[in-house]
Amino acid sequence: MRTFKRISVLVLPVVLAAALSACTVMPQTPKYPIYMENRPVAEGPQPAAAEPSPAPAEEPTGIQPLGSKGGITTTELPPPPPPPPPANTVATKPLPSAPKPTATLPVHDSRAGFVYTLQAKDTLFGVSRRFGVPVQTLYKMNGLASDSVTHIGQKILLPETAKDKGTETYASGPAPERVKAVVAQADAPKPAVTPPAPKPVVTAPVAATPVVAKPVVTAPTPAPSKPVEVAKTLPSDTAGIVKLGKGRFVWPYKGNVLVRYGQLAPNVRNDGINIGGPEGADVVAADEGTVVYVGDQVKELGNTVYIRHSDGFYTGYSHLGKVSVKSGQKVAQGQAVGTMGKSGAVDRPQLHFEVRYTPSSEIAKPFDPTLVLP
Repeated sequence: MRTFKRISVLVLPVVLAAALSACTVMPQTPKYPIYMENRPVAEGPQPAAAEPSPAPAEEPTGIQPLGSKGGITTTELPPPPPPPPPANTVATKPLPSAPKPTATLPVHDSRAGFVYTLQAKDTLFGVSRRFGVPVQTLYKMNGLASDSVTHIGQKILLPETAKDKGTETYASGPAPERVKAVVAQADAPKPAVTPPAPKPVVTAPVAATPVVAKPVVTAPTPAPSKPVEVAKTLPSDTAGIVKLGKGRFVWPYKGNVLVRYGQLAPNVRNDGINIGGPEGADVVAADEGTVVYVGDQVKELGNTVYIRHSDGFYTGYSHLGKVSVKSGQKVAQGQAVGTMGKSGAVDRPQLHFEVRYTPSSEIAKPFDPTLVLP
């Protein structure tokens, strides 16, 4: 009997602990499309490390924002040393009266020495790897950010220290060109103009023949000039962008919003909204414009169409089942651009819809589409 009591005292706490752990419900993590995972919370340049980081992994290119797979720590290259003076050159002092010309470079960074042109499958990571330039340096010199969109034919500035290692899969363009300096010519002084001396007035004598007055000729009235058209100033703040875009877009498909815009979790971000719908339903253009991209280079987004609209707006349509437009085609508002599908990294039919805006540069940044949709 005493032995049974001892066994009960030892076994009873273990049984109670197992029962309590079995009743515990583990919290469920919401499921998002694969391409939204592992996104940094705060976008922007990463802090420089004490040692150079290894070469970044290759990433797909296209409409997907570059650098969205996580931060990569890089080390800023020091400025290049000044070139040595040419041999057999005699230094002469400039004349005091001659103005000294100034040279300026039409670039974002005065250390730029080369210009590389992006090709069909190029990425900034591929350019960084080919020329041995940290990707953060490319961001800084070209005014880019980790969520910037690049396109075929875009010019990328490289520093003087860039070394071409030869073409590769994601940097397959020709050798870069040298940056040409633009010399501003000094304005030559304009010669002073001496007004002509007034002619002497001859007064006729009183007894002379009376002078016949000449008829007064009235100058014809000039035709009214045409009003000068003033260039439209585009806004750069969110409130101005929303005011400019409000009322011009329609829903590409009117359905339930499955995933909203913005930072959804510590490592999950959506640059647009995901709209659910039946597979095969028509997806229409939110506004009239010109198709600037059709393809599936970003495998996670599947079949994608991008349209450029007036006043700096762009819209994107991803996960399409079928595409019914081609690059360079002009489309009207409400015209079908494809069908609802589940291409890319999604497990059900849906549309990933983006609205992007740029006031003047080539980099269009996303904002919440619901701010301008009716």
